[in-house]
Amino acid sequence: MPQPVNRDPDSLRWGIVTTAKAPLDQIARFAAFHLDLGAHRIDIHLDVPDADIPLQLNHPRLHFTQCDDAYWQGKPDRAHATHQMRQIFNATRVYRCSGLDWLAHIDIDEFILTPAPLPQLLATVPETHSHVELTPVEMMDCAEDPRHFKRYADKETRRAIYPTYGAFVRGGFLSTESPKLFARTGLPDIRLGIHALRLFGDKAGTGAPLPGLELGHAHAPDFATFSRHIAYRLDKGSYHNRKGKMNKIGLLIRTLQEEGAAALRTLHDELCAPTPDRLALLQSAGLLRTETLDLAVKVARHFDRIEG
Repeated sequence: MPQPVNRDPDSLRWGIVTTAKAPLDQIARFAAFHLDLGAHRIDIHLDVPDADIPLQLNHPRLHFTQCDDAYWQGKPDRAHATHQMRQIFNATRVYRCSGLDWLAHIDIDEFILTPAPLPQLLATVPETHSHVELTPVEMMDCAEDPRHFKRYADKETRRAIYPTYGAFVRGGFLSTESPKLFARTGLPDIRLGIHALRLFGDKAGTGAPLPGLELGHAHAPDFATFSRHIAYRLDKGSYHNRKGKMNKIGLLIRTLQEEGAAALRTLHDELCAPTPDRLALLQSAGLLRTETLDLAVKVARHFDRIEG
């Protein structure tokens, strides 16, 4: 562990690092939500350079990096060969120089959901723990508040809640069930990965979840978003086969694609539509989290009028 470990909530500083390929409005909502949560620093790496976004979202606690050719010049080819490797490189760079006590590595479509101010929670983490696991909860199809998030379901429960596709979709999630990280900074030679800390290629450190601290993931918050990202996710993202292992959700989506958009709609509706019956089943199983995000209010609070 780095010494000394800061356990004082009044002075503890936390932040976020992300690599974004998203429009202005989505980045604004992500930034405003976490600024409102009290983030001391948010580093946003623009995977597609855009000089206008930092101008529109000008804030002293926001730091933008344009990932253009000049940024990658002189860096190893492997560091920017894939989106995942760019995420890891960018996160590790910030981890080593942020000046924070804790750093979360999350995506632009994720929101930290906490029952208490984060400095209070992070100050309770034992000194023997290098990180906290941010357990994902998946946002359902909620265009406005309140937003409903579903937790990971075991095999028996998910077959009851999702009778058609529950047997084929792990946990009832269209996205990954693997936790993201809130990492304690100051550990030498650490690489801040997407789902793990790495020390010379091996998983490092001890982590644990904090009660009530979860990561709301807007992976497929509506059918249009789900459809728009399918091709990329099948080719390079979360639905892609990796290291010779078949991706089951990817296989299911490819099969349904052959039947047409209506078949994909039935998948999304069963897993994401917040019908009264489905919400009741999730609630009775302890798998429902409902939050008021107030995203428009928070954007207006932290930024001047955003054009375009």
